[in-house]
Amino acid sequence: MTAALRRKITAFTICAILAVTAIRPAMADHPRPENTIPTKGDIVWIGVGIAAIGAGIAVAIVLTLGHHDHNITGCAAAGPGGLELLSENDQQTYALVGNTADIKAGDRVRVSARKQKTAAAAPRILVVNKFGKDFGSCAAFPAHP
Repeated sequence: MTAALRRKITAFTICAILAVTAIRPAMADHPRPENTIPTKGDIVWIGVGIAAIGAGIAVAIVLTLGHHDHNITGCAAAGPGGLELLSENDQQTYALVGNTADIKAGDRVRVSARKQKTAAAAPRILVVNKFGKDFGSCAAFPAHP
């Protein structure tokens, strides 16, 4: 789980707790006897609270797990099918497609890209949306797998 996802989930949880506690009616004006059965109004508010929390969690999951671009840094190399990128994070080799005009083989680069799903035997593909930064040449040029 990434730090950004953890921050979003934590912020959402705090907001949900504050929202649920804020809608609870004050009981100081109308004290209740200890062992009473919940009224229909109590049951409705419990249902509303559960529905609100469930809807909030669903929205948070959709927003955080939706398709988004990844910033990937690695060494670009010329491969049999065109440019490839050896990622520094996961040490995976990706075929680069899309906006690759500014990327040169042998350079360490950061790109904003979306991972494209492929068959298990097919090479991994990154669809480059934006060229991020060129860090110069790679310290150790990656060997082609």
